[in-house]
Amino acid sequence: MNAVEHAYAALRQGILDGTYAPGAQLAEVELATSLAVSRTPVREAIRRLHSEGLIDVFPNRGAYVRRWSRAQLDELFSVRALLEGHAAALAAHHATDEQRAAMAALCDDMDTAATPHGADIQVVAALNDRFHALVHEASDNSLLPGMIRGLIQVPVVVRTFVGYSPNRLQISMQQHREILTAIRSHDAPWAESAMRTHILSARHELDSSV
Repeated sequence: MNAVEHAYAALRQGILDGTYAPGAQLAEVELATSLAVSRTPVREAIRRLHSEGLIDVFPNRGAYVRRWSRAQLDELFSVRALLEGHAAALAAHHATDEQRAAMAALCDDMDTAATPHGADIQVVAALNDRFHALVHEASDNSLLPGMIRGLIQVPVVVRTFVGYSPNRLQISMQQHREILTAIRSHDAPWAESAMRTHILSARHELDSSV
């Protein structure tokens, strides 16, 4: 991995996992020192992350981790609900037996990890990502997975589970089960509705100041 890729990967992961919080300034000199690279790779990494919408760059002020307003979050989740709802509807028609079985196994694993007595949030989040990715794949639409991936990698979406209460986490797991049942039943309208409800309910759990 060259210096640019190293800087890009490290900064991107730091933004996604919250190491660099929304609104935090990304100073080139400090980043170059911490990443053990020159300022040029850092500058290129910032340019790429800006093009992905993860960083805001202001003339004469520098680069900052993007902070999302309530209106922007509403836009983000409404588009995600439309795309993922459509993916679930298509999956109701196109999912294979193997894909449905894999979704069921992921639901079981999430139930195990999301116990009311202390959920392993990192494990649940990873399993959740795999469940949604499998629904996207099962849509049998070559464009949808990439389009949705660009939305769900936004940091505020990646960290959605962190703020969940035990009760809210259980509701999310139940919603996964409903999505799976609709897909198994080949009921496209139900699958679409269940997925959209699932995505939009997650929006309501986010703090408006994120």
